[in-house]
Amino acid sequence: MNILYIGLARTIWLFDFALLNPTGMNLRGVLEEVGKRYQFAKTPKNELDFDEQHSLSFKSGAFLGQRKVPLLVHLNIYSDGIVADTTSDTDESTEFLNDVAKWLNDTYRLVVPKQRTEKYLSQIDFQMAAPLTVLNPRLGQFVKRVEGHIDTKGSLDVSSIQLWTEDFGKPGTPAPVKIERKIPTPFSANHYFSQAPVSTKNHISLLNEFEALLGGK
Repeated sequence: MNILYIGLARTIWLFDFALLNPTGMNLRGVLEEVGKRYQFAKTPKNELDFDEQHSLSFKSGAFLGQRKVPLLVHLNIYSDGIVADTTSDTDESTEFLNDVAKWLNDTYRLVVPKQRTEKYLSQIDFQMAAPLTVLNPRLGQFVKRVEGHIDTKGSLDVSSIQLWTEDFGKPGTPAPVKIERKIPTPFSANHYFSQAPVSTKNHISLLNEFEALLGGK
């Protein structure tokens, strides 16, 4: 497997946001300073400047972590927690959130609760030599059967595998696990997209397991 790039490395901290500010401090100045500290290109104008997802959205900032590389970061504040996005690794998204939490505490005595739920979302583009049809020879036979009923100049192939929880679509349920061909790349490019509600490292590990499964190992 060849990792092409990390499309999204998201760390999610879920908690009652009111616990962050029990004294009722006006956060307008805090939002402005967050924007300055991390050089965000877009910062909420005030505490009511919600985006379409009803969050306070900080876009295209910079964070210099332990790797000493300026990371592109995004931050969203919701009523039930905070979300950080990078395009490198969920470990670095978490490092960014830890930096934000420490700075808020040191500067404003705002405390992110230690009792919180931590979740992840990872999206990876990668190359994989084996097509999905090798999971079962009969699947390839069925593809040929279907192809005989379709008027197309291109070839037909299994292009996606998804795993959902039974309660998918309800609030708080994990995002689906996806492994699918990247649109609109040709089949010959072997370019796949994958999403999983896990850390970047665990996602890569699962993709390696999946590739070994395709290889019959």
